[in-house]
Amino acid sequence: MAEEQTLQVLTPYKMGNFHLSHRVVLAPLTRQRSCGNVPQPHAMLYYSQRTTKGGLLISEATGVSDTAQGYTDTPGIWTKEQVEAWKPIVNAVHAKGGIFFCQIWHVGRASNTGFQPNGQAPISCTDKGIDEAEFSTPRRLSTEEQRKFLKL
Repeated sequence: MAEEQTLQVLTPYKMGNFHLSHRVVLAPLTRQRSCGNVPQPHAMLYYSQRTTKGGLLISEATGVSDTAQGYTDTPGIWTKEQVEAWKPIVNAVHAKGGIFFCQIWHVGRASNTGFQPNGQAPISCTDKGIDEAEFSTPRRLSTEEQRKFLKL
């Protein structure tokens, strides 16, 4: 039985428009090795070493805005510099035949004022805080801010 299950892991799988050569996936994790929210060149080596032809890799958590941050040295994808820094990483994975997804995130209330623009309270869907000292009490995202983010 164990051999049969192992073989299933190594069989191809169609995931939407993507044809995976096996079912082993590089799971996302928070590496915390970016500088100023910009992924660094060494990430190209990290991800390409873990790439297999037809294999799926999911990037580390990647912030979607300057208010998305809650941990040091995590990458972003909201500025041109960040997007440009991701390109050689993605290209290295694609060059080896891998499929690469970017895990996007916004930490919401799991942040503190030290990570937020102008020292503001973290934005969230709630103003209820997390009962741990490292997190600041969040503020609800206003309707006006929602319209701005959604460009309505």
